[in-house]
Amino acid sequence: MRRLALLSLALLSVPAAWAAVLPVGVAVQVSPATKGEWTADTRSTWRDDDGQPRVQFNLRTSDGDSRWGFGVRLRDLAGLPASAIANLADNVQFSWTREAGAFLFTGSFNQGRGSGTYTFTQDQTFVSNMATAGYRNLTADDIVRLAVIDVTLAHVRGLAQAGYAALALDDLVRTRIHRVTPEFITALAARGYRSIPVEDLVKMRIHNVTTPEIDDLKALGFGGMSIDDLIKFRIHRVTPEFIKSMKDTGFVMISEDQLVRLRIHNVDAQFIRDARADGFAVQTPGDAVDLAIHGPRRRRGL
Repeated sequence: MRRLALLSLALLSVPAAWAAVLPVGVAVQVSPATKGEWTADTRSTWRDDDGQPRVQFNLRTSDGDSRWGFGVRLRDLAGLPASAIANLADNVQFSWTREAGAFLFTGSFNQGRGSGTYTFTQDQTFVSNMATAGYRNLTADDIVRLAVIDVTLAHVRGLAQAGYAALALDDLVRTRIHRVTPEFITALAARGYRSIPVEDLVKMRIHNVTTPEIDDLKALGFGGMSIDDLIKFRIHRVTPEFIKSMKDTGFVMISEDQLVRLRIHNVDAQFIRDARADGFAVQTPGDAVDLAIHGPRRRRGL
């Protein structure tokens, strides 16, 4: 999917202001503005979960050491003229404000393709509060990165309250990119999944493991599954609906491994019904898998 190909940088935020309270001995230096070049393409927009159209942006610092690619909601680009979407727009100036700081873009557009220079100015309150939260000595590039993916103080503080304080910067970034929210962590903890490594939390999000589905699986007799097995179920499409359909065929006592094998070999409820109608004695999940592997896949009327 395109948003994953573009570093999965979903940019959903509500800017907020926080009072900077520095602990004793912590000093925050004011960094000069970061400058660089930008390109954009408004011809191929896409929509994220919020339904808002996004445009692809690419940034490169002046020294060329750092590059970022990401999607920006069109409505968040203050001052971008309508003519930039598909026509000609010269000498444009527009801005993009995040909690970590603000980008000021200058340049031009021609048939939806834009380029120019940018200046990023850090929000010193954000930098100070990040230091208070345990993220000291952030570089200018670090702050730009946090701005691009919209890491907020609310997210950082929420993670800390959920037991994930002062993460490595890469882990913090990954939680934001993949929407590992404090609410998701708390909901998992309420179901017995505590102190989960960030890597596993990210995997759960990537494969769309949800707490409602965990509840549904428990109701079907699959409670207390390991995180690896929950992910495996998602990868192989072993959904609560699939499990119910297997139980309806008579496979009441069925294991996790059997369910996965059925999916791997494309055995569904219709396959079992058709096989039985054709005279095959499919009494167990193993019988169904063996027939799928070794026997003719015959259906009624064929």
